[in-house]
Amino acid sequence: MFSSDDVAKFINDSFEPVWESVRPVPIVRIDFGNGEVITRTLHGNIATYVCNSEGRVLDILPGIYQPQGYVDALQQLLLLHRWAGWRGGAMLEAKLKEYHQRQADALKAKRDPDQFVSRLDETKYSIESSIKLIAAGAKEEKGRTMPVAAPKVKPPSDRTAADIANWPILAEDTAINETVRRQQIHEKLAAAGAVKPGDIVKWLYKDVLHADLDDRYLGLGKTLFADYPFAAEESRSR
Repeated sequence: MFSSDDVAKFINDSFEPVWESVRPVPIVRIDFGNGEVITRTLHGNIATYVCNSEGRVLDILPGIYQPQGYVDALQQLLLLHRWAGWRGGAMLEAKLKEYHQRQADALKAKRDPDQFVSRLDETKYSIESSIKLIAAGAKEEKGRTMPVAAPKVKPPSDRTAADIANWPILAEDTAINETVRRQQIHEKLAAAGAVKPGDIVKWLYKDVLHADLDDRYLGLGKTLFADYPFAAEESRSR
């Protein structure tokens, strides 16, 4: 999704992007014994934190998304940042707890989560806008509340056969991210209070993304060693 020019432009225009690797990149090397060697990096997982100027986590997008689904979700988090940006201290704490609890409750009940919308203030010549959090599908009585449309991401024209084959998998991942995983995140942030990314990164990768950062073998230990026929013999020879 980051290879999309539209996604990259939206991120660069709307946020102060920072990339951090949370563990060394794992590399697999296969020697076929005949002079042929293949070296590849293993695909990891990612999480997108949206934070305020103090580094406080406002919300998190877990894993890989379809490009348009990612931009749509980021647009909501951008409005969350604007909605929460002027608050601080106990007021910010209370409003974020309310936000995360509302979203967690909606997802637990299999409802669409609430949506942020921007309401243009015509008395100020539409220069300023106020951000409101409303139930999905709700409309304000005066009819002046408008959802803020995220930019449309154009599908790449040079998609390969492998890209097309993986598209349904990516769509399924996007759906899981926005339901099961986001519910876990909302529940955690509602209970945890003020946290920074480093405070919850191990929990996030282990319990939500199922990629334990403390596991040296990234969950592949049983696959690599359980059925290895020479394990006992090699252990004796050491």
